[in-house]
Amino acid sequence: MDITLPDANLDDVLDHPLVDALLKAASDGVIVIDAESRRVRRMNPRARDLLGYSADDAVGHLCRDSLNSPSCLLECPLNEILSGRPENAALDLFYRGADGDQVLHARTRMIVVRGPDGAPLVGIELFEDLSEHHAMRRALSQRRSLAGIIGRAPNMVALYELVEQVAPYELPVLVTGESGTGRERFADAVVELSPRKSAPYLKVNCAALHPSLLESELFGHRAGAAPGASTDRQGAIERANGGTILLDEVGALPLSLQARLLRVLQDGQVQRLGDPAPRPVDVRVIAIGGADVADRVDTGQLREDLFYRLAGVQLAVPPLRERRNDIPDLADHFLLSFAREAEARGRPKPVRGLTDDALKQLMHREWRGNVRELQNVLRLAWIRAPEGGRITPEHLVQPGTGGGGRRPAPINLAELETQAIRRAMDRSDGNMAAAARLLGIDRSTLWRKLKKTGDG
Repeated sequence: MDITLPDANLDDVLDHPLVDALLKAASDGVIVIDAESRRVRRMNPRARDLLGYSADDAVGHLCRDSLNSPSCLLECPLNEILSGRPENAALDLFYRGADGDQVLHARTRMIVVRGPDGAPLVGIELFEDLSEHHAMRRALSQRRSLAGIIGRAPNMVALYELVEQVAPYELPVLVTGESGTGRERFADAVVELSPRKSAPYLKVNCAALHPSLLESELFGHRAGAAPGASTDRQGAIERANGGTILLDEVGALPLSLQARLLRVLQDGQVQRLGDPAPRPVDVRVIAIGGADVADRVDTGQLREDLFYRLAGVQLAVPPLRERRNDIPDLADHFLLSFAREAEARGRPKPVRGLTDDALKQLMHREWRGNVRELQNVLRLAWIRAPEGGRITPEHLVQPGTGGGGRRPAPINLAELETQAIRRAMDRSDGNMAAAARLLGIDRSTLWRKLKKTGDG
């Protein structure tokens, strides 16, 4: 910004009560520098605090001596502007101030004040202390979790920051990403950090129900409105009134129901099947979709107006292959949780972690099933590893394929589950109750899974 005075009597301007009040009230440091002599003519209280000067200590001294910065010789902000640098551009500089010991990292902008003939009279240097900003960035970069979500990769830390920013506000949230990345955990984190934390929180999987059932589940019905509807029924949206509803796999929502969901988002109203009039509802909507959910708009499977309503803010959860450095932390977390589950069930099993080769193998896998696949691979490896031993590459590959340093053959989650069940049954000598304890499931669930695999 360039300021031109109607006359060259700068002292009268600087001594004006209004200018004096503005200098004292400014939250940034402000130094007024004579354009010709480069001596300090004014320094506001904030600048004195940041640079370590008492009242008027630096006034009359050369600005390079007062600021005590190596940048004064290399990229003086006043020189930069007078030589043609854009006036609104900011520079990040280091100042050493009065004692020269404590370095101040600051973002600096310069305003030139000119006389009526256009000649520069003074430069007004404004600088913002960046120490808090950098401390916050350092703290964020060292974070490794949010509400139970593990990961310290930069893309995860940025996502934590976004969740914390949007959670307190009544924006709809769309969580996108590949299956197994932990999308639901991020939805849970939004609720956990929101003012609706203690209010109802309901979850509906839009892909798991037939459209006729999904309509009743979401919006409710009046008695007699549909076959089997013998009584009035509240839908999940009504039951979540005052709280939050999570719509999992929202891209699978039938077009016939999308307009009704849009009414909830736009007007705060829900209409039961068979009801003549809508009912007011206060509910925050969080939706989960695949990484390709926006493509459903292009193909006509998802209404564009609904998509943009749902995506008040979009949380794009990265796949595991884009944050491989998180694998060691995730592995430690899962192995510890397996050990705690086993101990709680009265079957403690100490496993001393992963060998370097096993960890290296995990770091180089594709992880198409993302964190969920990693968890299942490690659960099977934990079961296969000897008590008191460590998990080796041989424990990470499909039985029968061998290790030999080769890349393991592809394996799907159903196969992993079958292997884990068979291993648990072997270790328990066929005792279903003991095997169920090892697997962390109840006996009836194990029985159903054995029947499904043909081993029951």
